[in-house]
This record gives sequence, structure tokens and C-alpha cells, in this order.
Amino acid sequence: MILVWQKVKVILGLVLCVIGMAGTLIPVIPGVPIILAGVALIGADHPLLRGLKERLKCWRDSKKSSRT
Repeated sequence: MILVWQKVKVILGLVLCVIGMAGTLIPVIPGVPIILAGVALIGADHPLLRGLKERLKCWRDSKKSSRT
């Protein structure tokens, strides 16, 4: 049952991300909050987002080192 719920969360998160991307082009739909909700639903440890998480971590670390 848990595996089914995880798959439903991923599918719903992907649908929200697609709707959010469409919302960036259509002014009636708020795009960024819907994309963030989709990403939060998918989860940061999911393989789809793991690469993005690593890139953001490297970017943040490079910003910290450039400030000092």
C-alpha cells in the first residue's frame, strides 16, 4: 500500500509541475507556487530531483566561498 501511495504522490507531483509550467505562460494560473507544491510532493530524495538537489548544493557552496 505504501508503494502505491508513493507512486500516486510522484504522479500528482509531476502533474502539478506541468500545470505550474503552463501557469508561467498563462497569467491566470500562479505558476511558481504550483511548481513548488509539485516538487514538495515528489520529495527531494526522489531520483528525479536528486541531481537538481546536488546542483543547488554546489551552487550554494560556490556562492558561500565567493563571499569570503
